Amino acid sequence: MLLREQVELLDKLILEADRRLKVDKTSSDRRICLSKRAHGYQYYELDKAGQRVYIPAEHKQMVRESLQMEYDEKVKKVLLETRSHINRFLKHYDSDAVENVYNKLCEGRKAFVTPIIPTDEDYVREWKKTHIGQQNSYPMATSYLTEQGEQVRSKSEKILADLFLKHQIPYLYEPQLKLKNGSSIYPDFAVLNLQTRKTIYWEHFGLISDGEYASKALHKLQAYEENGLEIGRDILFTSESSQAPLDIRTVEKKIKAYLL
Repeated sequence: MLLREQVELLDKLILEADRRLKVDKTSSDRRICLSKRAHGYQYYELDKAGQRVYIPAEHKQMVRESLQMEYDEKVKKVLLETRSHINRFLKHYDSDAVENVYNKLCEGRKAFVTPIIPTDEDYVREWKKTHIGQQNSYPMATSYLTEQGEQVRSKSEKILADLFLKHQIPYLYEPQLKLKNGSSIYPDFAVLNLQTRKTIYWEHFGLISDGEYASKALHKLQAYEENGLEIGRDILFTSESSQAPLDIRTVEKKIKAYLL
């Protein structure tokens, strides 16, 4: 969930603010004020009586440290408040609340109701109509049967397909993707993140140590980017060579990070 990721980011920023505030504790006792002049600003320190004492140029480092600490204290306060607001919201937030209004209906009522948000099953059904698999007509030199029942070209592609199925990720093998220049390419997989309803293309490069193969793989990735598909956002890929086989742990990390 994006809000939980925001909380994690806030936690990191709070730690950084704490680290900064520990650098120069003496600066917290200084009160700095300034006045604008024609050619810049003049800086003053307020003494205990509240009188302004001019700070000469050779003491500008003291100004820097004091104003930095003042900023860090203010930003830490805002970070803590923001994190508190989000945590209070998350405590009461149910991401499935809207969908559950429909899900809790009996079958007799569901038959006459169109949900405002399509159910996962309905969405996947429509998604498969617009993302049709097995469109690559290039002959298969070898084939492997996946748990879902389609033929794929390599053992590693079978492993990937079976991992998608294991994690209940809708996928299609070798759909057609039309490019801006009118040509088509065939990603190894189209996969669907059901939480975000986002389609991601997954490529597996199985002969990355082969120079010609690697060049074609690079060209394919460039074609994606030239068509507005960003690696790490719209495109995921795995690779292997004779010395470095497919790493299942890396695959599952990507699945959990991008698809669940």
